[in-house]
Amino acid sequence: MSFERDAVLVIYDRLIAEFPDLQRKGKANAYTAINGNMFSFVGPDGEMCLRLSKDDIAAFGADHDNSPVIRYNSVMNGYVAIGADLLRDDKELADWFARSADFARTLKPKATRKKS
Repeated sequence: MSFERDAVLVIYDRLIAEFPDLQRKGKANAYTAINGNMFSFVGPDGEMCLRLSKDDIAAFGADHDNSPVIRYNSVMNGYVAIGADLLRDDKELADWFARSADFARTLKPKATRKKS
């Protein structure tokens, strides 16, 4: 069973709601960011992706596919794609989302707006 984009967005919004300091951003592509660093998104194809530390990517790969995430013909280093099996497991998915948010909090803040 695969998930349609709208169903993935419902799951994504439910995850984000668990973190009062986060909000969903993006009009065409939903994403979350902390200190200007994007750490999760749902692509136009409905694929949810999370940014993880190197150690967490290795741990994720023990139970899930951690093939490179490719967007616009470029590898998105540090991201893993969330498969349908994990989308069905609310508890484990929430744990990986929390790990992703925790990792984003360790990253150097980036400017969120371009200067004129």
